[in-house]
Amino acid sequence: PGHRAGARRPPCQPPPPPAPHQARPRKIVFEDELPALALLGARKSDAAGPGEQKRRPRPVPDYELKYPPLSSQRARSRYVAVFQDQYAELWKLQREVGATQAKLQQLESLLRSLPPPRGQEQAQAAARVRRELEKKRSDPGFLHKQAHCHYLKGKLRHLKTQIQKFDDHADSEGPVYF
Repeated sequence: PGHRAGARRPPCQPPPPPAPHQARPRKIVFEDELPALALLGARKSDAAGPGEQKRRPRPVPDYELKYPPLSSQRARSRYVAVFQDQYAELWKLQREVGATQAKLQQLESLLRSLPPPRGQEQAQAAARVRRELEKKRSDPGFLHKQAHCHYLKGKLRHLKTQIQKFDDHADSEGPVYF
């Protein structure tokens, strides 16, 4: 009584099979594969409240693992050679990136200094130039050069620090004369 007759199943009948679980395929993306700008916007503060994501620990760059603290003069010489070799590369790359950034800034300031367009043609031309400017700013080749420049700066800073620490430690353990 009170139940619908069609809703009950006889006790000898097995339950219906569960609906097949359809797992969605997941794409695994590592943090270093994301664009640098997306990472900066996605990070939250350490004091994240309930429901907010906490900040992830900073990934350790490969050069910090590849170039541990120095323990011999021979290793120091190797670090110095790597530093000198890659410093030349960084210097060249910085000039290229800097020149491109200067041109983009010059073009942007020129666009801002233009008087308001007087007609449809001028408005379309200004819009075309603005689109081209944004296209050049987001060019994958340019963004790769910027990222590689940033990486090399960090690597050279790390090498320099390791060399300085070794030299400071070697100086402090020098011979003591009485």
